[in-house]
Amino acid sequence: MSERVVGEWTLAPGSPQLVLQGVTRFYETGAETVRALGPLDLRIAAGEFVALMGPSGSGKSTALALFGALDTPSEGRVLLNGRDLAGLSLDALAALRRREIGFVFQEFNLLPGLTAIENVALPLELDGQPLRDARLQAAEAMESVGMATFADRFPEDLSGGEQQRVAIARAFVGPRTILLADEPTGALDSVTGEVVMRLLRAQCEKGRTVVLVTHDSTHAAWADRVLHLRDGQLVGLEGTP
Repeated sequence: MSERVVGEWTLAPGSPQLVLQGVTRFYETGAETVRALGPLDLRIAAGEFVALMGPSGSGKSTALALFGALDTPSEGRVLLNGRDLAGLSLDALAALRRREIGFVFQEFNLLPGLTAIENVALPLELDGQPLRDARLQAAEAMESVGMATFADRFPEDLSGGEQQRVAIARAFVGPRTILLADEPTGALDSVTGEVVMRLLRAQCEKGRTVVLVTHDSTHAAWADRVLHLRDGQLVGLEGTP
């Protein structure tokens, strides 16, 4: 795999794309301070597929929010493509989420008033791309997940698996290089769940980085590396470091 240009950064395969350095996240609950994550040091390479596993409350979703610039650490640094997220303005963080990071959720989060292709094109339109260009890229993304013939259907007319495939297309449309998936198969049957995992794996094979939160060990087996969290700390890993 050749080098990839991401914004101003050139990433060689295997170079660190997501880095956590001494990251800790505390939350205030009344008079009590709760440590949700950390201290945590972690590197995820460009093009790597990483699964996060652990019991409820172990810090998986907190870690994913930090990866996706949806939250900030109480201590330590989060670096994405060489940039310290703490040094970015709110506008820069919003632009980063639109252009570089795609999110896939258990609940699909498709807008019911938009067709499938309109849902996929929406992030590009919000980022200022012309409607025609956004729709062309959305059509390509829809085709890649086998949903080209469903482009004009509304979410309510799609099955759960079909909605999740649309959500995956929305997550990687445009120049995005990182997919963050939070229990994307939780609302699906096992057969449809495997289809979703194949789609995520295919994106990784194309050079995108995938971070998956899952409780299912059969789905975690699709990853290059499995990280186990308990009480906010890494307690074990499988696969290459």
